[in-house]
Amino acid sequence: MAISISQSLIANLYDMSESFMPFIWVAVALLVLIIMQRWIHAHLHGLSLLITGRPQWAVALYAIILFPGVLLHEVSHWLMATVLGVRTGSMSLIPRLKPDGSVQLGYVEYYKGKTLGPIRESLIGGAPLIAGTAVILLIGFRVFGVTNLAAAVQTGSIDNLTLALTDIFATNDILVWLYLLFAISNAMLPSPSDRRAWPAFLLIMVVLTAVLFLIGLDDEIMAGLAGPAATVFGYLGTGLSMAIGINILFMLLIAALEAVISRIRGVNVVYSNSKPPEGSKNMVV
Repeated sequence: MAISISQSLIANLYDMSESFMPFIWVAVALLVLIIMQRWIHAHLHGLSLLITGRPQWAVALYAIILFPGVLLHEVSHWLMATVLGVRTGSMSLIPRLKPDGSVQLGYVEYYKGKTLGPIRESLIGGAPLIAGTAVILLIGFRVFGVTNLAAAVQTGSIDNLTLALTDIFATNDILVWLYLLFAISNAMLPSPSDRRAWPAFLLIMVVLTAVLFLIGLDDEIMAGLAGPAATVFGYLGTGLSMAIGINILFMLLIAALEAVISRIRGVNVVYSNSKPPEGSKNMVV
């Protein structure tokens, strides 16, 4: 009897872990992307400063590199606000250096009246992440054919993996597509102001779940939502994982270019959280 109960418990725990895996996958991928994005934005700005030698020109070059992603980010805000019936104001894609030293690459104004509410504000704030992930998946599946790569990895065959990678590297205009993936990946994460309403939104979801639990409807509704939610988060996790892979490639490239140009110019870029090398010329970012 005890063995039967333990086997049943293990089976239930296994089923729960499988159900929650897409959500855990997305949470971990988002955390990794946030860390990567901070490094990339800082060092891309530093590399731009090394290339131009002037702070204002560095901001301009840095913004130009990320422009496709910034454009998608701001247009996503505007479209979501429009669809939700929220009145919008001006939109800017011109970068500006803020007093705290950070760079604002763009913005969209929308009116935060009493009727806006945390749900609509959260959807507007999260729109760039949704749109960015969708575009990454579209490029990944339609341009690079990552399904073939995934199938090759599952087979465990080196020959199949080599063939799949060869097909990817033979993609027409591969450098253009990789650049677009990089720009989108590093401009799609919601900013702190975009996430402002998320705590209130999560609180509403917790309260709603508690109410459903108290009236005994939680099992029926959760059972109906579990499948679609897992599918959506599975695609989101795939898109975020692709962004991580692209970022690793470009982080290596940025680090190499920064090291080479620093050596050629005899100048080091010093980031605000690092200690400058002694006896060297420094540029501060």
